Amino acid sequence: MVLKHIINSHEREKFILVNDTLFSMVTPIALMFPDPRKNEIFHPNSKRLLDILDEYVGFEGNSRILKVICAVVRVVIAKLEHSPNWRDRITWWGEKLRGGEWKPRSLNHPQHDWNEPKPYGGR
Repeated sequence: MVLKHIINSHEREKFILVNDTLFSMVTPIALMFPDPRKNEIFHPNSKRLLDILDEYVGFEGNSRILKVICAVVRVVIAKLEHSPNWRDRITWWGEKLRGGEWKPRSLNHPQHDWNEPKPYGGR
């Protein structure tokens, strides 16, 4: 069976609950970490993530998704800053994404609650 059909059709109600659980778990954990500020971080990847997050916040219109993304980025930046062990692994993911065959998004996507100008944004 195709994964998206399992999630969007056959077990949709279960995964809606999973989204609520994700939201209620990730956001409080992130609040345990300090809010990253540009003048308080040093690693270039942390600074880049913060720049990207600032841009993202200007486009995102879905407040629940925004809170989860901000929480995840907050944790990632904290781990990049304080732990070489985590930093090296997170950086490995960045290297793989940058150097690989990552498929870009379709034109005019995301379609809902997204404020980026065309050709990618919905407005």
